[in-house]
Amino acid sequence: MPVIDAEPASPLRRRIDDYLFEHPVNPRRVLLAVAVLLIALAITALSWSQKDESPVASLPFVTVAPSTTTMPSLVVVHVAGAVISPGLYHLENTARIADALDAAGGPAPEALPNQLNLASRLTDGQRIWVPSQSEPSDPAENEAANNQPLNINQATATQLEQLTGIGPSLAASIVAHRENQGAFTSIDDLLNVTGIGPAKLAGFRLQISAP
Repeated sequence: MPVIDAEPASPLRRRIDDYLFEHPVNPRRVLLAVAVLLIALAITALSWSQKDESPVASLPFVTVAPSTTTMPSLVVVHVAGAVISPGLYHLENTARIADALDAAGGPAPEALPNQLNLASRLTDGQRIWVPSQSEPSDPAENEAANNQPLNINQATATQLEQLTGIGPSLAASIVAHRENQGAFTSIDDLLNVTGIGPAKLAGFRLQISAP
């Protein structure tokens, strides 16, 4: 078979071959170069990641001022009823009813202090009535209750007789009308009761109430 000569190498290829022959590759230098390259790439990547991170805005520090609202150090109470010295007394806001009785000289001999909650804390403007055998309830409360209008849908005939201008016969008529016709929806419904006209109703209107 005819022998085919290999294609002659180019001048560049010959120069590379000559350089490699005269300067053999050092593996340690190659590894060092690769390590330096990897470190450079890592530093570059880290710097880019830090640029992409958005800075976190710092939150303002708010200082909450302590509340200046304080309870009054003293309360004023009115001690009345069966005590030695009834009257107004200034006591600490942590005081109890027992302290108020002590400030008023203590219960009178006929007093019934056990009917009170002696451990109850005082409030400013409070009225403390100490009951006794002769006055078991506070007259001021009784007067307020007596001044309450009479509910004509709940009142008995006897209670209705206490109204101005209402006698036993008319009181019975009011109760009978309520039972037969149903509850009164207003005070003016009393005008439907026989014997009650505008003038008579005006005489006790302020003494009664209706839903």
